[in-house]
Amino acid sequence: MDKPNPQDDSSRRDFLKGLTTFPFVALLGAKLPPAAPVAALSRLPTAAPSSRGTEGKKNGKKLVAIQIGGRSFVDEGVEQVLDVLQEKAGVNVLMPTVFTYGRGLAGRQIPGQPLPDHGGQEYDEIHGGSYTALHAEFRAKSPLQDVRAPELGEFDILADVIPKAKARGLQTYCLFEEAYNPRLMPGFEEIAEVDLNGQFGASTCLNNPGTRNFLVALVGDWFRHNDLDGMMWESERQGPFNNTIGAHFGRFNGNARIFCFCRYCTAKAAGEGINVERARAGYTALGQWVKRVLQSESRAGSDSLVSLWRLLTEYPEVISWEKFWFRSQEEVYALLYETVKAINPKAQVGWHIMHLVTMSPFYQAEQDYARIAKTADFIKPCPYNNCAGPRFAQYIRNIQSTVFRGFTPEEVLEFHYRLLGYEHEARLDQLPIAGLSAACVERETCRALHDVNGAAAIYPGIDIDIPTALNEKRTQPSDVKAAVLAAFRAAAPGVVLSRKYAEMRLSNLAAAGEALRELA
Repeated sequence: MDKPNPQDDSSRRDFLKGLTTFPFVALLGAKLPPAAPVAALSRLPTAAPSSRGTEGKKNGKKLVAIQIGGRSFVDEGVEQVLDVLQEKAGVNVLMPTVFTYGRGLAGRQIPGQPLPDHGGQEYDEIHGGSYTALHAEFRAKSPLQDVRAPELGEFDILADVIPKAKARGLQTYCLFEEAYNPRLMPGFEEIAEVDLNGQFGASTCLNNPGTRNFLVALVGDWFRHNDLDGMMWESERQGPFNNTIGAHFGRFNGNARIFCFCRYCTAKAAGEGINVERARAGYTALGQWVKRVLQSESRAGSDSLVSLWRLLTEYPEVISWEKFWFRSQEEVYALLYETVKAINPKAQVGWHIMHLVTMSPFYQAEQDYARIAKTADFIKPCPYNNCAGPRFAQYIRNIQSTVFRGFTPEEVLEFHYRLLGYEHEARLDQLPIAGLSAACVERETCRALHDVNGAAAIYPGIDIDIPTALNEKRTQPSDVKAAVLAAFRAAAPGVVLSRKYAEMRLSNLAAAGEALRELA
C-alpha cells in the first residue's frame, strides 16, 4: 500500500482552514459567529440590558438557579433540600422539573453511575409525566388526558414546594422537557411526528394543532393554579438535515429517521411555497448520500463536502425544509411565551438551548439568539465544558464520517476549534478525559450576550456531574468554581446549575457557592 503523501496532509489542513471563510451554512439563513478569542468577545459592545430578564434577580444579586426533580424532595424532605441549596450553592431560583418522561431531569441517579452523597442510595425507575396536579381546564383543552406522573404518589412538585420556597425568598420557575414515552401516553399517535416513510416517531409534530393545544393546556394549567415566577422549556431537538448528516453527539450509524412529513407539516410547507415532493426526494437522496460516504474509502479531502454541496444545489428544498422545521419550533416558543404572559405578565419565560449549540456550527447557525430573544425573557445556552469532552469527541467522529470524510478526526477537531474560537483545548485522544476548559464557558457566554444585545438575559448552564463513562471526564469542585467564575466574568446576569440536583455531589455543588463568595 502506498504511503500517505505529506503534501496531501498539508493540503487537507489548508483546505480545512480555508473553510473557516466558506459560507457553507449561509443557506440556513443565519450567520456564524466570528471566531474571535474570548478576550476580544468580552470587549464587544452590548446594548443596555432591557427590563426583560430582570424579574429573576433578587435585590440586584446574580440569579443562581438549579434544576431539580421531585424525587429529591421526596427522598430528602423539602426543607432539608432548600437548606442545602441555599447554604451550599447560594441558590435563589428553583427550577423544579414539572413535566418529563425522561431520566435526564427526573428520578435519582442514572443506573450504572455512582450514587451521590445525598438522597436515596439506590437506583429507581421512573414513569414520568406531569409531577403536579392537572385540572379541569387542562382536560377540556388537551388531546391527551392521562399524563399525571404516578411514581411519587400524591406529592406535588409545585403545590408542595412553592410556599416553602417563597417563605425563604426563593423564586420558582417551572422546568418542563419535551421528552415523551408514547407507550405510556394513550393517544400519543394523534400528535406524533411522522417520518419520510409514514411511520410515527417518539416525539411530537410541532405543527400538529393537537401538540400545540397539549402544550398550551399544560402551561396554562400550571400558571393558573400555582404562584409561579417563571418557566423554562427544554426542547432538545434539531432539524432533519442535521440529524441525517450526523451532526450530533449521539451514536451514529447513518440510518437516521427523517422527520417530520405528517399531513400538517406538508400542508403548511406547501402553503409557504415549498415543493413538498422535491423535499421528499431531496431527503431521500441525502440519506443515500450518507450511506455512500460512510462506505467510501476516498482520501480526497473535498470529495464528501463537494458532493454534499452538489446535492444541496440540486435539491435546495432540503435546506428549505430544515429552516421550516426550526422556524416551527420557534413558533411554539412564541405560543408558550404568549400563553404565560396572558396569565402573568411579570413571569419570566425562557428557553434551554441544548449543548450541541457550543460544538456544531450547523446547529449554531440555526439557533439565532437575536431572533429567539424576541419571544424570551431569558435564554439558557449550555456551555457544559466538563461532559463536553466525550460529547464533542463523539460529534467530531460523527461529522468526520460524513461531511469531512476525507480528513482525519484530529484535523476536523482542529478546524472546529478554529471555527468556534476555542484556544488551547485538548487533542482528540485526550478530549474525553480532559473535557473543555472554563474559557469555553466564557467564550460562549460572551457570544450569546453579544448576539441578544440586551434583548434578553443570558443564564448559561453550568454542568455539575452530568453523567459520562467512568473512564471519562468526571466533574471536580475546581471545574464548577472555574465555570461559574467564567460565566460571571463574561458578564452573565445569572447561571443555571445543571442537569439535576439528584446527580450532583455536594462538594461540587458547594463549589458554585464558593465562586459566588469569591465574587462578593
